[in-house]
Amino acid sequence: MIAFSKVGEVLKEIKELTDFVIIGDTVVDLELGRKGTESDIDLFILSVSVFIDEDKIREFAFDHGWDFGKTPIDTPRLIIGVDDEQLQVDMYENVQDFFVPQDIIENAQERKIGNEYFKVIRIEDYILLKANAFREEDEDELKTLVYLIGSGKIEIDKNYLKSHIQSFQENAKSIEDRLKSIGIKV
Repeated sequence: MIAFSKVGEVLKEIKELTDFVIIGDTVVDLELGRKGTESDIDLFILSVSVFIDEDKIREFAFDHGWDFGKTPIDTPRLIIGVDDEQLQVDMYENVQDFFVPQDIIENAQERKIGNEYFKVIRIEDYILLKANAFREEDEDELKTLVYLIGSGKIEIDKNYLKSHIQSFQENAKSIEDRLKSIGIKV
């Protein structure tokens, strides 16, 4: 596990390059009050393009002594040595089937990670992103979230969830059906 204090230090450095919103499994870790993460950190990049500015991102990584790689959808991945572990930071923007609606970005909230504050999407929006992608691993993660919601470890605002389904336009009905199939009725 990489402590959030260390994650916060890394994210502070990345903020020198670009603004971003945290969109991945870190959302769940923070919601559960965990002290760190065993996952990668997924960032939705705001002030540079992961494609047009790839060389700039690569140079930034090398200047910091970090390794540079690629995600499965060919966007930048930073691999950062933290103590005896490696923190993987994946950078995304809207491309092909990877889509984060603008209102999800706009509704991100400041959360403290280590000694710094960063924008993090709401847990409800994380659920919607997972339901939109709905790969096998997304379905498994959603089922785990349903368990955490049912056991009272995570709370969600169903009205917020319902109002934001429409952000996915033509996929809205599919998302609603997928949520219903795993036990979240909106």
